[in-house]
Amino acid sequence: MRYSLCSRFRGTLLGAAVGGMLTHTSRDFFTVNTEIDANISSSTTVDIPWERLGTAVAQSLIQKEIVDVGPGYPYFSNTSRTINPIKVILASLPIALFYHDNETQLQSNLRQFVAWQHDPEIVAGILAVGYAIALSLQEKLQTASLIPLVVRFIEAPQLLLTQQLIQVKSLLEHQASLAKAVAVLGEQPSSAIALAFYCFLSSREDFQLSVKRAAIWKPHISSITGALSGAYNATYSIPVNWRLALSCSPHKPLAVWGMHSEAEMLRLCDSLVAVWSGAYNHTGTIDEPMAIAAPHVIRPR
Repeated sequence: MRYSLCSRFRGTLLGAAVGGMLTHTSRDFFTVNTEIDANISSSTTVDIPWERLGTAVAQSLIQKEIVDVGPGYPYFSNTSRTINPIKVILASLPIALFYHDNETQLQSNLRQFVAWQHDPEIVAGILAVGYAIALSLQEKLQTASLIPLVVRFIEAPQLLLTQQLIQVKSLLEHQASLAKAVAVLGEQPSSAIALAFYCFLSSREDFQLSVKRAAIWKPHISSITGALSGAYNATYSIPVNWRLALSCSPHKPLAVWGMHSEAEMLRLCDSLVAVWSGAYNHTGTIDEPMAIAAPHVIRPR
């Protein structure tokens, strides 16, 4: 086991938060020493509450072990608003984490979460990212086999996203540059998920490189790239100065998640792991570190 499951849970949400913070940085902001301005402003777009919905989903899973948010939740009340598929995926991340070890429940709960949404492309995007994260948590993610597995999980070969993911597989096999990938997949919003997969898989072991490339070329996909890479590379891969910027910025980038500090997000992740693992009292203090993983991942040496 490369990383603990707890660290992968943390890496997923922290990666998404860091990627979202970088979404609002300029292209020339990245310097050789990878400094991050602590004054990065959080987003002011109307779809900010989706991250907060993700926090509500996690809290629901912790308290009730079910996703008790849906069409009745305030953010679903205005069905006429334009839906940002990236933001909806961020809200679904806790579901992917909690059901990562059961493919049937994972697909069922992700589909149920977006049952109100009639755009099959958005549903496919949630399934694709959720399943990729689940494979990372089970340590089953391999670059060569990921795309075919995701396409099978989506169960909709006719969709644009499915075709774009197949193109991503071809681009990776030919070691195409990011510029080539953008040219092939296009710069329209519908290509965002496929490009996030490309940025992650083309530098799978390097969180910093994956997220920076996404933020520079297609800023709005860096949060999804961060979640994918964070799940695979865990918390340790996220640069310390990036994590500090989450808490130190006077503009509070974590406010969109309904939090004030990184410590709050870490506690949320730890509680989610505890409930998933069957802990009777997830609020208790754990004095000794514990090795937790999906079934059959930890084996006797």
